[in-house]
Amino acid sequence: MGNYTKAINDLHKKLMQLIFESLGLKSNYIQKEIERGSQVTAVNYYPSCPEPSLALGLPPHTDYGLLTILLQNQEGLQIKDKTGNWHSVPVINEGLVVQLGDHMEVLSNGRYRGVVHRAVLNSEKNRISIANIQSLSMDEKVGPALELVDEEYPVLYEEASFADFLKFVSENDILERRYIDTLRKGKIR
Repeated sequence: MGNYTKAINDLHKKLMQLIFESLGLKSNYIQKEIERGSQVTAVNYYPSCPEPSLALGLPPHTDYGLLTILLQNQEGLQIKDKTGNWHSVPVINEGLVVQLGDHMEVLSNGRYRGVVHRAVLNSEKNRISIANIQSLSMDEKVGPALELVDEEYPVLYEEASFADFLKFVSENDILERRYIDTLRKGKIR
């Protein structure tokens, strides 16, 4: 696991450079903040369920961090599209799934959106997923990159930290209300 998480951390750094460049930012944008940040590895086991329609492996949510890199052995991850429909993410042998999180949505000022996803159960097969969630340090505030704010794209989000997110989760039902929605100031394009 140690070698795997180190390799995922290196991949995360490379992906962040490419994402920042795609936004018109320098490839090393907030590099020091990212290096001081955290990497959480969550290993999830979803047993087979004879009636998967009666149970849910993990309810719909977005991940708080910048990126989540996921390894899964069986189908079970679903993502929600803009029209509210759910789509299964196919399993590619030895492939990884990369999802943007709330930090990235805020940082990009809404140009990129956090992926709403859930885990569903399988009637015949057990599923294991290993999710690596990359985020900034506990008290590091994330706000829209100033280079992505202008008259056409005014500031759409308030700054927030991981500590702010944890406070929100402890005080709210996250099945009823997404944290990112509390940070929005304006309408997303």
